Amino acid sequence: CIRIIFSVGKQGCDASVLLDDTSTFRREKTAGPKNASLRGFDVVDSIKSQLESICPGVVSCAENLAVAARDSIVALVRPSRSVQFGRKYSSTASLSAANSNIPSPAMSLDELIFAFSNKGLNDKDMITLSDGRSFCMLLSLSTLLGSHTIGLARCITFRDRIYNEANIDTTYATSSNSNCPSSGGDDNLSPLDASSPATFDNAFYKNLIGKKGPSSL
Repeated sequence: CIRIIFSVGKQGCDASVLLDDTSTFRREKTAGPKNASLRGFDVVDSIKSQLESICPGVVSCAENLAVAARDSIVALVRPSRSVQFGRKYSSTASLSAANSNIPSPAMSLDELIFAFSNKGLNDKDMITLSDGRSFCMLLSLSTLLGSHTIGLARCITFRDRIYNEANIDTTYATSSNSNCPSSGGDDNLSPLDASSPATFDNAFYKNLIGKKGPSSL
């Protein structure tokens, strides 16, 4: 749920990423390497179904997604934070808008700073949101790089880094090669934070400083 909420950066947390293809638009779920790795839609659908059976038409899809993401964080760390209700959900989706607005894992630092500045966010906002620990406080901001303190990355999104970049710890690069070969294995998964993959902490930043991560931010 955390990963899904960070995929709606193109126009705010409107749950448009939950929509499937229709005759008038293509879904955002498969927007390039950014959204193609999204999982957990069945969990969100199950939550929504149970809510509708108890209080039909009260909780929107956008609210459902926001609270589910918040509770996912609470399951990892406490205390909890409140989530504002009253969010409206989108009735349409745009594959092209998702591809052009959501930051790509291949972006350079300068490109990321520029992308965030276009949404009214500065470099400090970008760094904070990269880790994701201020998620609840910044949930309503319009574009998010993504929470990288937990979760997995597909081989195709970081292959160039471990094989073609010099700005990387050689031991980390070598250890990543076995799970992400130079060809094939595009969907093989590796932790975004190899030192504490299931903990909501600041190790993501420490890994970046040590050049030990799939991102070269």
